[in-house]
Amino acid sequence: MTLGYALVAALVFLAWLTEREQLLWPAFLLALGFASGLSLSGHSAADAGSSWLSELADWLHLAAASLWVGGLVQLAFVVWPLEPELRRRAFLRFSKLATLLIVVLLAAGTYLSILRLPHLSDLWTQRYGHVLLVKLGLVSLALLWGAAHHFLVRPRLEHGAPLFAGLPRSLAGESAVGMAILLAAAVLVDSKPPPQPVQKQLDVAARQR
Repeated sequence: MTLGYALVAALVFLAWLTEREQLLWPAFLLALGFASGLSLSGHSAADAGSSWLSELADWLHLAAASLWVGGLVQLAFVVWPLEPELRRRAFLRFSKLATLLIVVLLAAGTYLSILRLPHLSDLWTQRYGHVLLVKLGLVSLALLWGAAHHFLVRPRLEHGAPLFAGLPRSLAGESAVGMAILLAAAVLVDSKPPPQPVQKQLDVAARQR
């Protein structure tokens, strides 16, 4: 993965150096592909109950989160200060993309949470559940923040209203929450989920045979 992302960085640098934006597409697709390495070596691949479906859900969850948070950071710290003429268009386009990313993020995350926590009480009795609760709290905050942008700011901009002065700070705040979510996700990767029930492990082993 390290070598793969070195290739991605080289393509991005080459696109900037030669001013060939078409090189960004293979860099983007390679980055998404190499992200699967985390899903193929983590809980979704190695723990009891894991399958190709859990690996796919983990990859979709990671990819959607990375695109969402990465897009927010670019919008807040690159487009807004450096490209004033692109602000409105970039915000409106990203708002549409973010809606799809959030749907994928929530669907995959819900499936993985049910898979990794055998009992609801594990949320408040297990360390993995404690970290997951923190992550869910941050996700809820980010969703409320994003909903305000989507349902309050976006319609005004679509009707030609001027960009209000507080929007850059609001985008930066949502980006900070998004990065905190990624940090919580990194802690989850290093945490051990609760053990699966014995019968469920036997059923999984039987299916794998």
